[in-house]
Amino acid sequence: MTGTKKSSNNKNSQSYKIFSSKKHVDVVKGQVKVKILDALCKKNMSFNEIVELTGKAKPTVSQHLSELVTNGLIVSIKDPNDKRRKIFSINAEFLGELSSDNEAKFDIEEYFSNISNSSDPFDFYRLILRAVRTEFWNDGINIDPILHKAGIRVGKVFYNELQGEDLESFLGNIEKFWEEKHLGRVEVKTLDPIVICVYDCFECKDLPEIGEPACSFDSGLLDAIFSKYLDKDVTTIETTCFAMGDECCTFVIN
Repeated sequence: MTGTKKSSNNKNSQSYKIFSSKKHVDVVKGQVKVKILDALCKKNMSFNEIVELTGKAKPTVSQHLSELVTNGLIVSIKDPNDKRRKIFSINAEFLGELSSDNEAKFDIEEYFSNISNSSDPFDFYRLILRAVRTEFWNDGINIDPILHKAGIRVGKVFYNELQGEDLESFLGNIEKFWEEKHLGRVEVKTLDPIVICVYDCFECKDLPEIGEPACSFDSGLLDAIFSKYLDKDVTTIETTCFAMGDECCTFVIN
């Protein structure tokens, strides 16, 4: 599918992160706050660690942390090993990203003009998903975290259909499930680590080439079913994708 993402040299562009807390949805604009939230999404941190991370003065960091706590995006507790210190942790979900860069977009008119008509209802449903997603992209809105979360929920629902007596039967059930649900054709490339290639991927086939992986829903789906099967948290990394110009989508289960 034609309609590649345009490159941008706009140095004045800004990226805003969207977080959802129990209080409200918050668009975080400041680079320091975004850096703090990104780090806390990965692990809890002490005040001194956050100061070192940001490279800012302690009073500046303290002010940012106070505002994030007030907005309900983070919380703090006393360090059990040192009551004088605080440990900060995330208290919100990352929903997506907004970009003010109007140049970093593909030609959406060209993209839709090249979509072929099909009598297959599955093709139409996939088109709806891609149309919504490309409109978000074109308006500078990245909803990958929401798609990933949705994939996790769906994976948990359908895991019982995929269970197998051993890894071989489990992977065979995944291949069958993907084919029956018109999600694509699955090939298992290696077992250690588990590497899965998906051809004709429903999520990104015919998407514009944006130069980065686009299968957040699939990644969430695989996160959920392999976490359930292995009885431990796993992270699925997509290394190749149709949206990067590749012939298949490759997922590595870590």
